[in-house]
Amino acid sequence: LKVFLKVKSAWPRAMGQGPGHPMGPMGAAFLLGSWSLALAFTDCQDATCSAQFLQVQAQARSPTSHPWPHFRGPQGQRSGATPEKWTNHTLKWSYHDPKGQYHNLHAGGPVIDQDENLYQMTSKGLFALNSSGHVLWHYETPGRSNNEVTLAGDYLLGSSKAGNAFAVHRRTGKEVWVTNLAPDAGGDCGYPAASEGVFVVGAVSGRHPPMPGGNERVFGLDVKKGTKLWEYKTDVPVWNLTPLFPGDGSTVFMDFAGGLYKLNLTTGAELWKTLPGCCRSSFSDGGAGLGPKNHLVYTCSNFGQNFGMEGTTGIVRAFFLSNGTEKWYKMTTMPCNTYPSVGHIANVDPLAVVVAPGSFMTGENRHGEVLALDAHTGDQLWRHLVKPYSGLLGMAAGDAEGTAVRLKEHISPQCVPAHWSAPMIDGNGMVIVGRSDGSMYKVYGPESGFKGARSKNVTVDSGTVAEEIHLGSAFLHGALAAAPGIFAISSCDTLYVFQK
Repeated sequence: LKVFLKVKSAWPRAMGQGPGHPMGPMGAAFLLGSWSLALAFTDCQDATCSAQFLQVQAQARSPTSHPWPHFRGPQGQRSGATPEKWTNHTLKWSYHDPKGQYHNLHAGGPVIDQDENLYQMTSKGLFALNSSGHVLWHYETPGRSNNEVTLAGDYLLGSSKAGNAFAVHRRTGKEVWVTNLAPDAGGDCGYPAASEGVFVVGAVSGRHPPMPGGNERVFGLDVKKGTKLWEYKTDVPVWNLTPLFPGDGSTVFMDFAGGLYKLNLTTGAELWKTLPGCCRSSFSDGGAGLGPKNHLVYTCSNFGQNFGMEGTTGIVRAFFLSNGTEKWYKMTTMPCNTYPSVGHIANVDPLAVVVAPGSFMTGENRHGEVLALDAHTGDQLWRHLVKPYSGLLGMAAGDAEGTAVRLKEHISPQCVPAHWSAPMIDGNGMVIVGRSDGSMYKVYGPESGFKGARSKNVTVDSGTVAEEIHLGSAFLHGALAAAPGIFAISSCDTLYVFQK
């Protein structure tokens, strides 16, 4: 049952006080207790610790742990995988503008905090919703934003096309700080992110021919104060900037021609950059994903002078995080305009890299597939082709249909997504991905291991099984999110939430 809710500001749910800081005569006791606990962490092994102690240990190590703080997933992973398993989840509610489906545009998808609240950026500002779909608060951004927000502790961090970065408190929606970085920022849908107290975000709209847009500069800001720590100019602009954090004091990201950069997170100093000579005249709005134990980083971009159009090829690469050298590459028969997700997939032994190649929506009969590769070698594990899609006027689902309404709203008339969202790998090894035909696909993997029921929405191609669930409009890269008991997917205009 879909529940369409009125968009209005509302008082958030009452929240308990967080842990206090030691002070006065309590300080010595606190420090002694902390020292003792640290010793216990060193001596205690999982097999001998009680479940309660292990929970305290985990909480001490991660005082504010959110299940889905960023488009690429949990902090410290950022691989596009979730431990959550899709079991008996059903659509419980959906949310769009109260005036109608096409009266707003969503930016990416939601992030989800430890209280199971969801935060969705739109052309009309940032909305906080609880797990039942009720609006908690609304924040008007400092300039229109088409970028997904990220969670860092109790802050939601984002940026706008006016060149501003900002922070708001997740519980109240109250603005904490605003920092102007540049006169403008690109019109692409970015995914800025934070780690170790540094917020990495793009600004300065790109003017690189023949593809204007994106951002020419990447900035590092102090999460708490918004002060600028560093600024870095890329070789060509970044598009849909998605910083990754290997956990070694660095950040890694890709530019729109497949170039890969690793910077010191604290200073912005360049540690290395790899600019593949084959493809510096190409364009993709895809990006990168981290591998296990942070030894490798994988990219999805286009080959030669290709711009992601029908009939052209893409390329998936694996690079060593230590020095940026290439380990392997795999050509794709369709454009690579997506993000690699890394994890264990069902009924396949090797660790997998999953991408979803497909052309931009610029005409009829647009082809797409979901492709799984061996993470260590690049060899194909399986592929699943979907039927070609022809949208109204050659556009993605919902774009032509909503143009007139959005023009009246004085917002961007179309969403203009890529062919696919970024794929997600769930705890069962199933691949979930949204497509520009307005459907969500669940790819179960090899037919030989499929135990589910067959229905008219279940298809078999190249020995793999997939289920199509039609929802409505197309999806941007960051559409998917997961939390305990929750899977969410946001189309260009509607947030859908599946719960047990």
